[in-house]
Amino acid sequence: MILSFDKLSNAQTTVRTYQNNTIILPCHIDNIGPSTFVQWRRDGILLADSNDPNLISPSHIKMWNNMSLEVSHIQPKDSGYYVCQISRSEPQGNIQQVYDIEVMYPPSIHSVPEAGELEVNLGDEVEMACITKGVPNPTISWRMKDEDMMLLDERSKLRFHADNRSMSGRYTCVANNGIGEPAMATIDLRIRYKPEIESSKSWIHASPGNRAVLDCQVSSWPEAHVDWYFQGEKIIDSSRFVRHTSGSIQFLGIRNVRATDYGYYLCRATNIIGTTDKIIELSGIANAAVFKESNSIASNAYNFIWQVDSYSPIIEYQFWFRKYSTLERGRDWHKLFIPSGGDAIGPLRTKSFNLTGLATATYYEALVLSRNRFGWSKPSKILRFATDGIPSHEEHHKVEVAYEESSPVVIVSGASPQSQSKPNYANSQMYSTNYLTLSIIIVIFLLNSLEHV
Repeated sequence: MILSFDKLSNAQTTVRTYQNNTIILPCHIDNIGPSTFVQWRRDGILLADSNDPNLISPSHIKMWNNMSLEVSHIQPKDSGYYVCQISRSEPQGNIQQVYDIEVMYPPSIHSVPEAGELEVNLGDEVEMACITKGVPNPTISWRMKDEDMMLLDERSKLRFHADNRSMSGRYTCVANNGIGEPAMATIDLRIRYKPEIESSKSWIHASPGNRAVLDCQVSSWPEAHVDWYFQGEKIIDSSRFVRHTSGSIQFLGIRNVRATDYGYYLCRATNIIGTTDKIIELSGIANAAVFKESNSIASNAYNFIWQVDSYSPIIEYQFWFRKYSTLERGRDWHKLFIPSGGDAIGPLRTKSFNLTGLATATYYEALVLSRNRFGWSKPSKILRFATDGIPSHEEHHKVEVAYEESSPVVIVSGASPQSQSKPNYANSQMYSTNYLTLSIIIVIFLLNSLEHV
């Protein structure tokens, strides 16, 4: 870039150029006399002097015979105010020309903290920043986990509270000024929190002589140490108990279950932030019954078929029923004791029962409990049904609800959509079924191996 002027003045000229370019700043003077000399300065520092041949200029700066100044391979440090000062004898007087040189160069960026890693406790304030350089001044944008952050304004600093552990992850700041490629810096945020535990089942049915597998999925930072306890005693690996870890899931396998093994097991996870416990019950009582079919067989009678998963034979059932009304809740249940009617092959046991003497055109609700030699099961979900005579616009009536009266309705056939909620004792799938199944197979394999030791 070469600049030329007809005459010099005190006016300021702004020059923008790219890094590594060469520029020539003119300082042409007519009729240079013996008493005229020229000095070039940058931000007050003398660069060249026509009256001082011994002055050594920087290697990339040269003043030509016509007094123009050449700056080659210009770098950001060469930015500044360049002044050509011309000293002349009277009556001509002194004049000067000022150039404001801006060297444009791509952005650079570094993170604060410089290590690019940040750890805080859950709930603490988080502060991170990115320092940029570049001409023109770069704009800064932020991304979290490769997703653009929607901020109200452009900012070099982020400040927020780590209220949720999902805020952990990689934060990226991007600087862009239109010169070259954007620059990026990353900050990996880790939020320390006490362990959180989930389990695929909080209640497990097991039969004496069979195997049982308990599991708990632990999430924490830093990583937690996990122990299993039964009746206040820590469980260690033995010929009947084996612990296994698969990713974030901790398993406890029990071989040859005994009646004395029934009770509450505690999965305890501990890290430097705190300790969390998860209780899992191992029981010999039957699983809660499940209604398979329910059909009207007369205007005042209904047939119910339910199924129970129990390794031990069912001795008897309790069938509870009552009229149902949204206007009158909490009526007492009518309870019928029903013999099991024999044993079944395998753990699945099916029972059919006819309930008669019902009022026509009436809503009812019913549930079932099962008893084997270990005691009564938890109640089934409540089945709500209606006898013949309900108006046609109310025909879609058959639903199931959890035994807890406050639980939302779960639709099983015909009813209009409503919210679904599982009772506390229901199975809750917390992670991939296939992954969990594979891990349980591994635990069973380890239990089998113990039999041959």
